[in-house]
Amino acid sequence: MPAVVNHDSRRLEIAAAVGKLVARSGIQSVTVRAVAKEAGYSSAIIGHYFHNKEDLLNFTYLSARHRTASRVERAMMAGKSVFDCLTECLPTNVGQRIDWMLWFGFWGMASDNKALTEERGRGLKEANVLFQRVLTAAKLRGELPESLDCETQAVHLTIFINGIASLAVQMPENWPAKLQESWLKKEIEAITNQS
Repeated sequence: MPAVVNHDSRRLEIAAAVGKLVARSGIQSVTVRAVAKEAGYSSAIIGHYFHNKEDLLNFTYLSARHRTASRVERAMMAGKSVFDCLTECLPTNVGQRIDWMLWFGFWGMASDNKALTEERGRGLKEANVLFQRVLTAAKLRGELPESLDCETQAVHLTIFINGIASLAVQMPENWPAKLQESWLKKEIEAITNQS
């Protein structure tokens, strides 16, 4: 009797192999053959789960986005502070750094591809909505002033977090987790004080 395979788990496992490959050698190193080797499967197995390299990269990108959104959602549901929720978005550990490397690589590829460009745009909109929800929840808890314009501040946070992540991914030795967190605290203080 053939083994039962959980297809969703297998696709996520393959996406994790893409992440490791990108972290080690950059997004340009991603080929179906290289991913198959990294995951320990044949190219035919990879082809069973993904139509082509673009499909594989898109799924990997979406998986990284989902992981981050899920971490932030869990933090919000647990009633954690704005700082704790937003820290989930920064590349403060290996897994989150790999996700940012995937995003930056994907964004670079997207300039030549309409479908990927549209996906990148959806990702930025989703991040903005997520930040609005984090800020609104904090207002309801009394952590932030009632006068705070969550929509405007969410855009500001999108710019800020993307900037910090860009620096931390390019120069990890200069942007350790503690420094990223320190700047995030200053940013939250500034948001709180300008309201």
